[in-house]
Amino acid sequence: MLKFWLFLILISSISANPVFSQNQTLKTKTDLAFYSNRFFGLQDNLRSTDKGTTKFNLIYGLNNFSSQLSFSYDGYKNSTFDGSYLQYTKGIATYGLGTVNRHWSLSKNESLILSHNARPSKSIFLKLRNKFRHDWLHPEAKWSFEFFNGFTEGSLRGTKSMLTGARAILSPREGLDFELVQTSQWGGDGYNKGISALGAALFFDTNNSTNSNINKMAGFGISYLIPSEKIPLRIYGQAIGEDESGNLPSCYTYLAGFEFANTEIKYPTMLSIEAIDTRVDTSTNGHCGPNTMYNNSTYDYTNYGQTMGATLDTEGTSLGLYLRSQISQKINIKFSTRSVVINDSNWSGNRLSSKRQSGLVNSLSISWVKNNIQFNGILYNQGFNLDKANIESGYGVGFSSSMNF
Repeated sequence: MLKFWLFLILISSISANPVFSQNQTLKTKTDLAFYSNRFFGLQDNLRSTDKGTTKFNLIYGLNNFSSQLSFSYDGYKNSTFDGSYLQYTKGIATYGLGTVNRHWSLSKNESLILSHNARPSKSIFLKLRNKFRHDWLHPEAKWSFEFFNGFTEGSLRGTKSMLTGARAILSPREGLDFELVQTSQWGGDGYNKGISALGAALFFDTNNSTNSNINKMAGFGISYLIPSEKIPLRIYGQAIGEDESGNLPSCYTYLAGFEFANTEIKYPTMLSIEAIDTRVDTSTNGHCGPNTMYNNSTYDYTNYGQTMGATLDTEGTSLGLYLRSQISQKINIKFSTRSVVINDSNWSGNRLSSKRQSGLVNSLSISWVKNNIQFNGILYNQGFNLDKANIESGYGVGFSSSMNF
């Protein structure tokens, strides 16, 4: 791991010419955050703890080359380079490596397959994007594709294993988006790490072969924005299968929501309601059932002990209301309330709680922005305990700030 980051820093240093030309950019950003208590669902790029977190970003660009060196340190003396990357863009393609935060969902709040719940994996990646440019399609029709291959920590008996992911987004017209997503866990200590295993992880049925250890998750999503002259409403959803049957996903879990945005009123406001269900019903062949989601006989769907998908982990439900309003040019208010069920099956092996828990998670935050400075304050309350995650019920406050140079 240390060699990886030394290599990344070395390349950044070599690329950063001290004499800047018109095509060069250099930006820095610092973040500070503190929360009095941990609470369920706290997600930001700081991944803050109740001991406070400091983060520093150095962003450098030259022509088609861009890089970011991101360093964070918290009160528990933990330091990471999460969010650091090097990438090069040529035409419609971008090639890169680093620890990139990925949120693979058409929801702005959650993702069933890759979210900010866990730390990002170290990987190499390829991104493609372009417009279709066909007369028989809408002039705004476009597509994008992302592929990465990296590894996770602790997902295979506490050791490293490979993680491969692919996501395609098709937008046949403005306001209509479709996504196809897949991740595969493979390789690691004692398992095939060769080209045949990579091919199976990407394309082939892995149930009946020498690569039957591979854990695939896949599914689809949709988002439709109703034209604003009718009603400013966006409807979206995502379905992800944990198991594989006939080279297609099965054992589905679901996310669905709608988002209402009104920017014409005095205080521009966005209201969204979202439901998530990571419970899996028992199937006739017995391959699906409780605790199937994010669990596999070989791999845990985790990185550094945290689920890479929804914050609920397996066997959870959530119904949330999110309200965001801009009350002035400088001040924004956000309110959310979620009715949550954790470990609905009362499974002692659940990563969040040893028994079923349910209750509300509420938060109210205010942010103030001026020029390159932003301050945030948050008041939150959680109505249940999560013993495995070391999260207790009660009230808490949080503060954060960021400054761009």
